[in-house]
Amino acid sequence: MSSENSSGASKILLAFFGGMAAGVAAGLYLNSEHGRKVRNEAVDKLSDLEEKIESKVKEAFEAAKDKAEEFTKAAKK
Repeated sequence: MSSENSSGASKILLAFFGGMAAGVAAGLYLNSEHGRKVRNEAVDKLSDLEEKIESKVKEAFEAAKDKAEEFTKAAKK
C-alpha cells in the first residue's frame, strides 16, 4: 500500500511541475515581442466580439420588450 501512495504522490508532483513548466513557458512566450503582438491581437478580437455580443443582446432585449408590450396591450383589450 505504501508503494501505491508513493506512486500517487509522484504523479501529483510530476503534474505540478509539468504545469509549472508550462506556465513559465507561456509567460516567457507571451512576454516576448511576438507574444505581445499575439496578445494584443487577441485583445482586439475579443473587444470586437464583445461589441457584437453586446449589440445582439440589446437587440434581443428590445425585441422581447416590444413583444411583452404587445401581449400586455392585447391582454387589456
